[in-house]
Amino acid sequence: MAGRILWVVGAYLAGTIPSTLLVARLRWNHGGRALVAEARRETGELDPHIVMTKRLGPVWSALAGTTDVLKGFLFLLAARGLGGLPPSWLAVCGVAMVLGHAFPFYAARMSGRGLAAAAGVYLALLPWEMVVAGVVILLGVAVRNSGIATTIAILSVPFAAAWQGQPHAYVIMGAVVFVLVVARRLEGIRAVIRSGVPAGKAVLYRAALDATATRAGPVPDRGGPAPPPAP
Repeated sequence: MAGRILWVVGAYLAGTIPSTLLVARLRWNHGGRALVAEARRETGELDPHIVMTKRLGPVWSALAGTTDVLKGFLFLLAARGLGGLPPSWLAVCGVAMVLGHAFPFYAARMSGRGLAAAAGVYLALLPWEMVVAGVVILLGVAVRNSGIATTIAILSVPFAAAWQGQPHAYVIMGAVVFVLVVARRLEGIRAVIRSGVPAGKAVLYRAALDATATRAGPVPDRGGPAPPPAP
């Protein structure tokens, strides 16, 4: 039991590894300093992964996102192969990984919104379900509506897992991960409502589109045509 708990704690700690901050430090005098100063966790438009694309370019942003995927993927493979954890404990580790990624106890402003770490977890435990989710996301990017596509993709995982007859623990994990992603998106929602945006509209935009609604109606542009939601 103690060994299994250590794997869960390790999953959370691995999830907290701040890829965006590490990349910013590597490029401190070439946009990294501006990235750290500008990044905020209360709105998707200023998520560090989004700001990184603008300040450092898409290659460095892709490097940070890939790092986040790999930490989830490799840790869960290790937990299954080296730790010999059963599905129930692997599912707990998966949730802990996403929790650490989205809600770290340090460098919180530079944390992601849970998607990249979740993708890594799913690639390790639910690869076919993640492939389907990835196709949905790519279709969303193609039609320039990646926010809602990402939401549908993440929500589809527990349903696809149940349909495929995956262990119940994995189905529950998928549902909990979706809740964590939405909870992360809703940070700062009170400020949006105080600005005069109706509460229902504010919550819908954040939860479904990972975007900040305005009183005027349109979703603020993040610096380009329909970029993907922040990892």
